[in-house]
Amino acid sequence: MKRLVFYWAPAMWWAAVIFYTSSQSSSDQDVKPMMGDVIAVEWMRPLVSWISFSYHGRERSVAELGLEPFLEFMIRKSAHFGVYFLLALLIYWAISKTVSIRKRNLVIMTFLLTVHFATVDELNQSFTPERTPYIFDVLIDAAGALAALLCVIGWSFWKKRRGRG
Repeated sequence: MKRLVFYWAPAMWWAAVIFYTSSQSSSDQDVKPMMGDVIAVEWMRPLVSWISFSYHGRERSVAELGLEPFLEFMIRKSAHFGVYFLLALLIYWAISKTVSIRKRNLVIMTFLLTVHFATVDELNQSFTPERTPYIFDVLIDAAGALAALLCVIGWSFWKKRRGRG
């Protein structure tokens, strides 16, 4: 039992952090005031002003949103990728240490559990003021999980090759 808790606690703790932060309203997580007052971001304008795309039926660009709101949007979407990258690594580690399973199935199970949590978490946002669930956010989360698992596979391959040489 202690072994299960030891290996699963980091993944469960990280999932709780994700769930907690996605249960906060957007205004509670607003970083735009900090960008103007604490961090000088104006130097980034020429670097990002050419970026324009449609997301959830709205144009996302510096021209449309302004610099700080556009940067905050990009930070939020990057955070989706990053937090699910880490969650996938933690779930992979927990499963690999507590369940006897083939590597391929371990990767598949990790991916499915991570995406399942992303889906549930996104649905949770439908109950949070100023938040809306969006399938594309789940796809960003899935991309983060996939990137983590590709890193694990690459690392395993590299270790195996290195051991032979």
